[in-house]
Amino acid sequence: MLITKRNEYALQAMIILARQEGGRPLAASALAQRLKTTPAFMSKIAQQLTKAGLLSTKRGKAGGLFLSRPANKILVKEIFAAVDGALSVSACMNQGRCRHHVCPIYPVLTKLQQDLDDKLNLAKLSTFV
Repeated sequence: MLITKRNEYALQAMIILARQEGGRPLAASALAQRLKTTPAFMSKIAQQLTKAGLLSTKRGKAGGLFLSRPANKILVKEIFAAVDGALSVSACMNQGRCRHHVCPIYPVLTKLQQDLDDKLNLAKLSTFV
């Protein structure tokens, strides 16, 4: 259930873009500078967010990255999934079954996973703007 560095930077970048006046595009290099990370790292995250349909790009002098849809229509869960896949409380949750024949903690993990999914389904980007 680790929220990775990529998750954190992706969410921070999306918050910055959501706060851009009039949805104005912002260059990935400017995002990298504001987040104090490398342009290459930020570009990779931006590429993943764009591929997932969360960001769009505009070419040219006034170009850059901008949200593909309003912040209240973007779930934090989507942002995390775009850069690192879905969050899960255990590897066996990704497989849909436990690797052990009888696992006494699997029902507990299943409940925790459901609780996490329920919370992430409610967390919108607009909450942070």
